[in-house]
Amino acid sequence: MFDERGVSVWRGDVRDEQALRAVAPDLDMLLTLGGDGTIVRATRNVSAFGVPLLGVNLGTLGFLAEVEPTDVEAAVTAVLDGKYTIEDRMMLHMELRRDGKTVLETEAVNDVFLGRGITSRKVHVSVEVDGYHVMTQVADGVIVSTPTGSTAYCLAAGGPIIAPDLDCITLTPVAPHLSLAHAVVIPPTRTLCLRLIRGEGAIVTVDGQVDSLLDPGDQVRHSASEFSARFVRFGGDGSFYETVLRRLRWPDQRPKE
Repeated sequence: MFDERGVSVWRGDVRDEQALRAVAPDLDMLLTLGGDGTIVRATRNVSAFGVPLLGVNLGTLGFLAEVEPTDVEAAVTAVLDGKYTIEDRMMLHMELRRDGKTVLETEAVNDVFLGRGITSRKVHVSVEVDGYHVMTQVADGVIVSTPTGSTAYCLAAGGPIIAPDLDCITLTPVAPHLSLAHAVVIPPTRTLCLRLIRGEGAIVTVDGQVDSLLDPGDQVRHSASEFSARFVRFGGDGSFYETVLRRLRWPDQRPKE
């Protein structure tokens, strides 16, 4: 099919992130075969180059995937015929600072988790927005998520489901101990900073794929990324709501006509 259309194809393993980033400037589109984790990893590595992704669902839920394996040929034909749209979603820029120096900097498609790691002890985290102290969380951890990530770890921790076309940053506590037990949503124009006050063996995890141990005093800064996660879509604007209902297998009581 690709040869007939004069389309050149690159094939690779998404786990080889260095090779993926190297070829990204030459890609017009990336087709991924796997679950949401595959799509998230690929997106984080090609977003700086504006490469849109078409996800083929080989995973369990497939929130981000657009087509099932049986529909791949039809989907590729539609893409080659230009019958698709591009959905842009907000990403997070995460920066880990220690003693005034940046030790880790990356983008997040879903979320950044700061919390307990190798021990079962709770962590004490100072939460600041644009330099203003908001609260101190004593919990197993806190999740900072994008709207895309609201249906991932955020949802499992009791956070809100946020439509992907609403740009915002959500902070959701995980098992808070005598602390605020509700999610907090802030505009994307703000900078959210989490400072670890106390927490032996605490970690920070980006999209569940990039990890780093933390020391007391470390700061994890979050802001809206200058890059977007770009996904190929064939449905209308309401496809997200249908996907949530279908993927989570929630019962639907339609109103009687």
